[in-house]
Amino acid sequence: MSLNAGADPHDVLLVARAAAYEAVVAAVCILDEGGDPNARESDPGWHLVETDADCNPTGREIGGLHESLLETDPSGHEGADLWE
Repeated sequence: MSLNAGADPHDVLLVARAAAYEAVVAAVCILDEGGDPNARESDPGWHLVETDADCNPTGREIGGLHESLLETDPSGHEGADLWE
């Protein structure tokens, strides 16, 4: 899709938004999975944990980030306006 080829600028914007959104969703899902799903069992993984003000772990794990992704939209529209 190219503006020089006559593409609608709004359509190009929507494609760019969709690509950015999909990249963020993919990254958040990888964080939620705790490791590479194609890795061997002996390979390292990860856990996101909450820390206090001094960066000491509180013992609470953070999960389900993909479920709350749209809630972080600063516009308050939960991403609905991404496709307008």
